[in-house]
Amino acid sequence: MMSLKSLFTGLGTLVVLGATSVASANCPAGTQDLGAPNGKTACLLSGSYMNTEMVLTNNNEYVLEGGVFFGNDNKENSVLRIQAGTKIYGKSGADYLVITRGSKIFAQGTADAPIVMTSAKAEGQRQRGDWGGLIINGNAPINGCDSGVCEAEGEGATGFYGGTDAMDSSGVLKYLRVEFAGNEITPDNELNGIAFQGVGAGTEVDYIQVHMNSDDGVEFFGGTVNVKHVVLTGNKDDSMDWTSGWQGKAQFVLIEQYADQANNGIEADNLKSPMNAMPRSFPTISNMTMIGTKSDAAKGGDGILLRVGTGASITNTIVTGFKKACLDIDDAETFRHAKEEAGIEITNTIFADCGVTFKDGEVQKDSDGNVIFTDSFTISDFVMATGTNYVQSPELQGYMPTASSIAMGNGEAPFDFWFEPVDYIGAFEDSSDDWASKWTIHTMN
Repeated sequence: MMSLKSLFTGLGTLVVLGATSVASANCPAGTQDLGAPNGKTACLLSGSYMNTEMVLTNNNEYVLEGGVFFGNDNKENSVLRIQAGTKIYGKSGADYLVITRGSKIFAQGTADAPIVMTSAKAEGQRQRGDWGGLIINGNAPINGCDSGVCEAEGEGATGFYGGTDAMDSSGVLKYLRVEFAGNEITPDNELNGIAFQGVGAGTEVDYIQVHMNSDDGVEFFGGTVNVKHVVLTGNKDDSMDWTSGWQGKAQFVLIEQYADQANNGIEADNLKSPMNAMPRSFPTISNMTMIGTKSDAAKGGDGILLRVGTGASITNTIVTGFKKACLDIDDAETFRHAKEEAGIEITNTIFADCGVTFKDGEVQKDSDGNVIFTDSFTISDFVMATGTNYVQSPELQGYMPTASSIAMGNGEAPFDFWFEPVDYIGAFEDSSDDWASKWTIHTMN
């Protein structure tokens, strides 16, 4: 089968210079017909689509050229609907898809026919950073301003996000796979697999995977969006990242690092300055299985790193095999918030077989190397007091499992109707409960 890479080699001039709004009998209005190199018509999406309701049907394939924006930041709002089984390709790191504030995406796949956003390279040649990723901007609250409505501009000029509507809806993501994305625009300015930027709790996110991303798998920039059935595999930097006041929920999360590249399983911030900015990051997370690469990782980080004043409630979780620590808590404000305001709750959770279980003894220095803070906060004592089981579990010791092969009993979901009732720890109840089968991918290229 011809790859889309071959298509772009043959049509390079057309892709750069072609009309932006050429319709055909097969392609949606406002897109360009590139022919049918793989047996399906390939339709090119480029530029901005405003006051539009576009349907991407699964009898075609779709190609992104540059930043593709739906809507115009709460003006000229648009709706993008994507049928189950549809494939969308990015051919370069500059290609990405943005849903702007006020617009919506309805990407509703199925387990048998997931929606796939992927590299245009042929299988076996794909790698991290081949294209940009998916960015969703919403009107939910973020922190980072002194007063009034907080808003910010996304990395890579991906648009503004933030507002006052905690229940804002950006649509539906269901059975969606984003793979081989995450281009680095500049150092410290990289695109995540899926960036939830100020996204509200009216958005439905269930059964998503980010695979082999060059930066973080998913990152939450503030907002209140909730996510279920999340698979984060082979991502180069952090698998799950949050900052700027994310106050959503997550349940059933599988994080699996690959040995060639990986940093932290979770890297969690509130705001760099001031670290006590409101609304403060405080997600509630239940039923995670987090698998690191302690034994053979070229690079590795912590299982869970909580810092920069974040709060969190984490329960029913297994953290195993991370190269540095299973749990690291950093920064004086994070410690203060944890101790004085119950800002960190970690319960019914197992930490096992990491480089160290807890990273105690935090020391912070100024730019001249002078010590400005020495941690008297002992993570092990704190975790013990909150009721977490951190004993080195013999069932997990030295064992690098995958998918649904770890499950433990005696779990209980948070008292919140959004969470599904559980009586087990980890992302899967047992091997018969492999909700990640069929629609996910695990190949490295």
